[in-house]
Amino acid sequence: MAQKNQQQRISGYEGAAIITNTMLGAGLLTLPRALTREMLSPDGWLVIIFEGIVFLLIIYINAKIVKTHNVDSFFNYTKEGCGVLIGNILNLMIALYFIGVASFEARAMAEMVKFFLLEFTPMGVTIFAFIICAIYLIIGGISDMAKIFPFFLIITLVILLTVYGLSLKMFQINNLRPVLGLGLGPVKNGLTVVSVSFLGVELMMFLPKYLRNKKKLFKASVIGFSIPVILYILTFCVVVGAMTASEVMTMIWPTISLFQSFEIQGIFIERFESFLLVIWTIQFYTTYVVYTYFAASGFKNIFGWSIKKNVLFVGAITFLISILLKDGNYVIVFSDYLGYIFLIVFCVLPILIFLLVAAKRRFKAS
Repeated sequence: MAQKNQQQRISGYEGAAIITNTMLGAGLLTLPRALTREMLSPDGWLVIIFEGIVFLLIIYINAKIVKTHNVDSFFNYTKEGCGVLIGNILNLMIALYFIGVASFEARAMAEMVKFFLLEFTPMGVTIFAFIICAIYLIIGGISDMAKIFPFFLIITLVILLTVYGLSLKMFQINNLRPVLGLGLGPVKNGLTVVSVSFLGVELMMFLPKYLRNKKKLFKASVIGFSIPVILYILTFCVVVGAMTASEVMTMIWPTISLFQSFEIQGIFIERFESFLLVIWTIQFYTTYVVYTYFAASGFKNIFGWSIKKNVLFVGAITFLISILLKDGNYVIVFSDYLGYIFLIVFCVLPILIFLLVAAKRRFKAS
């Protein structure tokens, strides 16, 4: 048993790759449209920078909580703070939130594939195949997931940065001006939009159990969070700088639409968006895998069921939820609700549990 647990340990680098791959889901493809529609200005990059700094502070606070109270599993931490009954209820809510995010990723993937690739393929077939492939990886455990995620991340970064570089010939800096031309009002309106794209960083609270060295949690979380934020800023600037804010807000997948709109003579590859579709199918996959795994871990903590049984159960539930979402508009509304729950799980709940645990430990010590 000890050897098996040791095999399920991951390095800080692998932990950072898990956070990065989990954050790079649908956000990068839809964030430029969501921000420009909400702000009605090209100042979205300022919002991403501001929220990125705020979330780095929250990462620091949560890392200090883990270090101060030697948190191994956040599921156990909630029980210590709130008692077994209330703690299990909270853990169930967190597991259901993870299932919600996994369902959103599966449906968002299917929407993208149907829009660009398999127009006449039933969406249920696409989602079912996606989930079956994910379950195959999840059953191997977090160590197998962590080994393949850095490889996926390198491929994503190379392809994405290459295609961004090729698109710079369409970029016009004036499309991002004037900075704060409409004042600070649009910036305030865009704050809630960006937080949805940060889904995934909350998993830092559930990683200590699997890290070989828990002291590397803060470093791994900062690196894992910073890479997507930099890509978000770069994506917004490239997309809006090439197509203007007024045009971007009318598109469903503006990032992909950008790469459909340009050609480079002398290069044998004509459809550059094909590369983006490939890497983002991978990113949807990795995000689904991680959230499904931690949802299954939550059920194991609450009910004592085995991970393999939980994975099959979660896979079935996510399939049903993703199918029940009627269309793309429902998917967007669903993601908005997930964004609000994310803020509670990552920003509010750890601090509340920390205060309860600190009070209990002080009372016992006295």
